[in-house]
Amino acid sequence: MGDTKIVYDEKFGITTFKREICAQLGEAFWNELIENIELPDIDSECKCQCHNMYQFMKRLEEMTDEETLKKILYKVRHGLHPSQCEWAHKEFMEAGNLDDFLKKHLSDELNGFIELNKEKKDFYGQEITDEVLTFIKENPKMLAPERKGNKLYCMAFPCNMKEYLSVTDEKMKRYHACHCPFAKESILSENVVSSVLCNCSLGHMMNFVEAFMDRELRGKVVHSVLNGDLICEYEIEIPDDIMQKYVTSEE
Repeated sequence: MGDTKIVYDEKFGITTFKREICAQLGEAFWNELIENIELPDIDSECKCQCHNMYQFMKRLEEMTDEETLKKILYKVRHGLHPSQCEWAHKEFMEAGNLDDFLKKHLSDELNGFIELNKEKKDFYGQEITDEVLTFIKENPKMLAPERKGNKLYCMAFPCNMKEYLSVTDEKMKRYHACHCPFAKESILSENVVSSVLCNCSLGHMMNFVEAFMDRELRGKVVHSVLNGDLICEYEIEIPDDIMQKYVTSEE
């Protein structure tokens, strides 16, 4: 959603977590956090069903209050920064209306997937079959935020939409929905990585919204596959001044 134009400049991994943890809590905290545990490695966590990240998050939750932890993970956001979506702020200003901007963005994104379907091209390795395209059309929050009052609602793409749609087992649906290499394989184990980690994905999702609104925002994870839900969804607060200036006052 929104980030289909992004070029990922940073190699995302545990060093991204370290940077944000140290920025908030300091180097000494980090050293205590990782003492006598094996650091999770993004390329090999799948081999241990993400047990290292399970232990890492367990200790991090024990050592940190929930709000501080959410703030840290939100900043991790897969190594992204709103500056990578500067084009969105320009388009929002040109539209001059939040709903008009979101409507155009949805249309542009959907047309892109229609073309992928027609040309039988993939989306980051995902085959856009007729069934997948129908699923996307039925869930437009995957393409652009949906406004309800002073909130925006967003839905994450399932990691493997084709398999997600074909399986009936709920655990396997959650597995095929999850993108996170630090957590995905844990869904098939007894020790599922804490759903607090999904605040990293919240930050990823909000990267686009913060870019076009040109400010930091408040949001929360509403549904998470790590928490037993079948899809990941997020809620973002629209600031009062944005509502007053860029939303038609007819509600």
